[in-house]
Amino acid sequence: MKKYFLVFSASLLSIFLLFQIKKTPQTDTISNLLNPHEQSKLIAEQEKKEKKERIRLGYPNKHTELQKIMKTGYGQDGPTYEGGYQLKEFLKLQARNQNARQESEYFFVERGPGNISGRTRAFFVDASDASQNTWFAGAASGGVWKTTNGGSSWETSSKGLPNLGTNALAQSLSDPDVIFAGTGEQYGGGDINGSGLFKSTNHGHDWFQIISPDEIPAAQQIGRIIINPENKDEVVVSGTSSRWSQESVKSGIYKSLDGGISWSETLLLTNGDVVDMVLNDPTNWNIQYSAINGRGVYKSVNGGKDWLNKSMGLPINPGRIELGISSVDSKIIWASEENGRLYITKDGAESWSFVGELNSSQNFNFLIQGSYDNSVLAHPFDVNKVYIGGVNIWEFTLTDSVRTVKNLELRKNNTEEFLNLIDFGGDYSAGIMDIGEVDLSEVKNIELRFGQGTQKAHRFTVNGAGSGVNDSNYKYEDYVEVPFQVWDVNSDKQLMVSFRDQQEDGNWNLIPANTSPVTESSLHSREYLFIHFLDYNESPDSNIAVNGGQTFQQMYFFWPVGTEDYSFNPSELPIAKIEIGYFNKETIVRETFNISDAYSQFDGNNSLINGKPTDGDNAVHPDHHSLHALNVNSSDKTFNLLSTNDGGIYLSRLSKQPGYEDMSFDFVSTGFNTTQFYAADKMPGEDRYIGGMQDQGTYLSQEGNSSNASSAYRYVIAGDGFEALWNNRDPKKVIGSQYYNGFYSSSDGGQTWGNASNGIGEDGPFLSRLANSRSYPDRIYAVGAYGVYKSNNFGENWNLTPIESEYWMESNFTDLEVSEANANVIWAANYMSESTRIFVSTDGGLTFTPTETYSEIPNMGPVIAINTHPNDDSTAFAQFGIDGLPKILKTEDLGKNWVDITGFDLKNGSSNKGFPNTVVEGLICFPNDPSHMWVATEIGIVESLNGGDSWNLINSNLPLVKVLDMKIQDDQIIIATYGRGIWSVTIPEVEREIVFAPNVVQVDIDLTGQTTLKLIYSDLFDSTHIFVDDEIIYSDKEQTMGPVSFTINNLNLNGKKSFRTVGYRDGSSYESIESEFLMYEVFDPQITYSTDFSNSSEVATDGFSIGYQPGFSNIALHSRHDYPASKDLVAVLKTPIQVRETDASIEFKEIVIVETGQANTNYGDEEFWDYVILEGSTDGINWTPLLDGYDSDSNMEWLSAYNSQKDGDPSMYKERKINILDSFNPGDEILIRFRLFSDPGVQAWGWVIDDLVIQEAPLNLKKDKKVDWEIHPNPITDFMKINLKIKKNGIIKIIDLQGRVVRTQIVATETEKILIERGDLQAGIYLVSLEAQGLHQIKKIVVH
Repeated sequence: MKKYFLVFSASLLSIFLLFQIKKTPQTDTISNLLNPHEQSKLIAEQEKKEKKERIRLGYPNKHTELQKIMKTGYGQDGPTYEGGYQLKEFLKLQARNQNARQESEYFFVERGPGNISGRTRAFFVDASDASQNTWFAGAASGGVWKTTNGGSSWETSSKGLPNLGTNALAQSLSDPDVIFAGTGEQYGGGDINGSGLFKSTNHGHDWFQIISPDEIPAAQQIGRIIINPENKDEVVVSGTSSRWSQESVKSGIYKSLDGGISWSETLLLTNGDVVDMVLNDPTNWNIQYSAINGRGVYKSVNGGKDWLNKSMGLPINPGRIELGISSVDSKIIWASEENGRLYITKDGAESWSFVGELNSSQNFNFLIQGSYDNSVLAHPFDVNKVYIGGVNIWEFTLTDSVRTVKNLELRKNNTEEFLNLIDFGGDYSAGIMDIGEVDLSEVKNIELRFGQGTQKAHRFTVNGAGSGVNDSNYKYEDYVEVPFQVWDVNSDKQLMVSFRDQQEDGNWNLIPANTSPVTESSLHSREYLFIHFLDYNESPDSNIAVNGGQTFQQMYFFWPVGTEDYSFNPSELPIAKIEIGYFNKETIVRETFNISDAYSQFDGNNSLINGKPTDGDNAVHPDHHSLHALNVNSSDKTFNLLSTNDGGIYLSRLSKQPGYEDMSFDFVSTGFNTTQFYAADKMPGEDRYIGGMQDQGTYLSQEGNSSNASSAYRYVIAGDGFEALWNNRDPKKVIGSQYYNGFYSSSDGGQTWGNASNGIGEDGPFLSRLANSRSYPDRIYAVGAYGVYKSNNFGENWNLTPIESEYWMESNFTDLEVSEANANVIWAANYMSESTRIFVSTDGGLTFTPTETYSEIPNMGPVIAINTHPNDDSTAFAQFGIDGLPKILKTEDLGKNWVDITGFDLKNGSSNKGFPNTVVEGLICFPNDPSHMWVATEIGIVESLNGGDSWNLINSNLPLVKVLDMKIQDDQIIIATYGRGIWSVTIPEVEREIVFAPNVVQVDIDLTGQTTLKLIYSDLFDSTHIFVDDEIIYSDKEQTMGPVSFTINNLNLNGKKSFRTVGYRDGSSYESIESEFLMYEVFDPQITYSTDFSNSSEVATDGFSIGYQPGFSNIALHSRHDYPASKDLVAVLKTPIQVRETDASIEFKEIVIVETGQANTNYGDEEFWDYVILEGSTDGINWTPLLDGYDSDSNMEWLSAYNSQKDGDPSMYKERKINILDSFNPGDEILIRFRLFSDPGVQAWGWVIDDLVIQEAPLNLKKDKKVDWEIHPNPITDFMKINLKIKKNGIIKIIDLQGRVVRTQIVATETEKILIERGDLQAGIYLVSLEAQGLHQIKKIVVH
């Protein structure tokens, strides 16, 4: 047996610990363990530690959550769309199209990717093909597909229907032409709402609906289908209603005896429990099994007509369960439970045994995310072996060893119809029970008996409070009768009990689970029970009958609630019981073997690490949804193991032990083009494409090839992939994203990639957005929780524009759009209501203003997308997805007024213009004809030829699939579909000529002070002016295409400066984007140098400042406190140093409180997080470390301050000495800079440096030159005059007592008098600092 638990726990132990810090109903335990600051620090640090696993695994549930939110209107609990609405709306449009004006038929080209597929759950081998090379597969959002050559190529088998999510398939063995297809996705992470059940009678060529959600709401999402192998008309299906409904989820099992014409309900659950699957005994159709999330396993012995619970030995309140029946012995059934627990029955589900490791501490969650991916295949020959698919694939083998232990458990007996138990994170019975102050060794086996008499209980109230009530705040009320009895079964004695009377009506109530924040907490279902280790008495116990007395001799605590469909009547409860105590638990010891290990956490077999997703014939994609045995040969006991997963379909080599050999799987999904794209873009000038996908990361098509349906794409960014932009000025530049603003860019056409999130905090939305103007492709925007980020250099660094408005709201789906007509107009939108608005900027993202709401419906709800007009910069289109409400609102005045262009009648919830009642995801106005509009919807592209007066489906060959993104590049419109990959259509009229002014891409200052500017010309002009802060510094008339450099002497600029160009051609002007660079004068080289930083003009800073800081009595060089995330903070000494042959040292004192790296990491390692470093340069361009970067780990006092989140103080100063000759040669002249690097995530106080001495004795600090100057009047009322005379340019700063510079004024050489008006200076004491080279003096002033 291999002990994988050690490796697994090493990577996930801290996640486990983090999620064990839970709130219980009695006390908020997290507050006793960690204060809020420590909590946030722990979570942030944990995210860093697990970032590789997080990036790889993705977030399978997030898209589902957001889909529900975006369809939920203002004031609604959930979406109100009727079941199967997408199909209904499609059929309406299809009928409308027959009479519509269709001027054009568009031919779309499928662009792939052909080497990776989307999430696949359904699969079967065609029974009519003896070669077993014909397969059918159902894609999560891409319809039904078929291969006739064992997966070498595929074709769609769902022509004529929208590409509905097809997650259940079954074929009749008695008539293989009959196939059933179930739509929707009911499992965790499922984001496709179904339209019921479909049937084909001609081998999948045509389909028709046989279960509509209107007729059977609990069969909107079909989980499984089974067909009597001897009767094609006898069919059993399991299903659920929409998880997005405002009502409780319904789930059931349905049976037809006439091929689906009529159905009978054989099991219906209305309390939220879900039938996960149904399957039949392969030797006896009448014996069937179903797995029910929240209940366990049920069995039918009459062909699915009646069902009985057969869960003895299974966990109480189980999660999702998948079953697999042995084809060798059908009484042997395997059960894989959501939390990574394996069970087996050898008697047809009469009893179940746990299957675990020899040492129980070595059991581990082999599924990892079992609500999303969970699959079982019993070995076709060996009754003791089973294959389980979760994130990875495992083989488990039973041994002859059986271990019996006593476990403290809670068991239910006949309570399913009226009582459920809440998982509140308790320590026992999968979170549904906890113990009180009674020691574990003393607890007794008890029974809580219903329908067998009553007793009295101590009643407590909590003044209507919700969760987290302290024990002491439970108020004792009285001693009342309850409809059950509590018995100690060992001694046959009745016991005392207490309860929490949440409704404060004097009774113990059993009501359906309700803790909704929109409901008064006094109406919640928090009627907790507390069992006491005290013999029962008809009178209350004096120790319990006090405030907080429910804890006295408390033995057990649990939280019962009523079922959804049960009307609680205390006098008519059925005979039932809850048993609590120590029970014998049998464990059959297993041997464990890892078949596929996506992230090399175990043996690395068939790992993505060894073979990336691009190497489809090697690596096996994670997240396995079904497992199958193919080509089963009973003679030599060989077979193929096939997996359907998030990356398509994989097939092992033929073997007795398939999957044992590393790299033994082949990708058999080429052409099974079902990928789910959030967004896509095209390379300018070439038919290459990039896109971000659900659960798949970001993929890029290959260089030098025109992409088509079979094109192989290359994997470039991990995790869920989102927005991608190709730079249409420089096609070698491309940027993509993963969740929460994880941006990565390439400057070599996608060959290599680097982080592009410098300056962005971890405050981005899950749906990462990027936006730019094709006219200014280097200026890109992203959105954060607190505003909009802007980058002028295609993501090299970012700056935040805060939106400080009560109308701004943080959201996981905020959309962002730059006006096609005016690149200075930027829109940001996520919600439209009276309290939350769409925002617009008209100054290039410097400021944002809230717009007005829609006057007809002020509270519209979530805004899914915002798009703009190609010619009118005041026009925009906000798009929505609320049932029965307008789908597109248009403004022509920057959001002051909005009108509905989809014609929705608010009385009947339908459009009088033909627009479908479905979710809208994006819009394009054709540049050549803005009245021609395309709209992306859940059922394809809807078109208007008249500015929105009427709407129809486009006439094209594009599959009728959900479209999430549309972009125009060159003469193509690029389409990102959610289920059918990337497509494009060529329309020459949409191409627009774009002229680019040259960008200033680099500014370098050498040691003589000369400034070299580098521009890149994409177009030639008659002349070009270069501006710095709106002043022309250079005019360029001689131009060449590509990079151009020139040198300017003695600019003498200091601080961050903004550079831009304006090109002039044929009477028109073209402006570039602005680029910021740190500028500084360079002084004469010195052999020796020292400073106490009292003269700030000697240092150029970006992210540092020189001055006083709280707690420091002397001026010093300080980084920002706390320093920002994702940024390089630098401070450059303006005086170059000539390196000596000996004694070439740098000495200073410092305090370093920055985030520390992972244990045993060093500078240069990926997980050596933040650091500080000293660097030198001989040319001002290339910088060489003078020592390795270091963090707070380099000093115990600093480390203690970091861990305790303390600020630095002067007592923490430590000396540092560096030998320059370790990095440079004698005679070199070098500039020196201090740099603090911070990555995304945790920040800390920062860095401070003082008393810098270079190549001279530490005590020989230079003394500032003195100059006579005076200020009068002082105190000051209206103004002050300064008399002075200096020989160098200088600066005057007015500084408040908190160290903040509140006023600055430049002083030119030989200036003698300066007049400074008081202006907005508040009354108080200030410091006036006079600074120039070699000079720094301070005087105090008083402002009256």
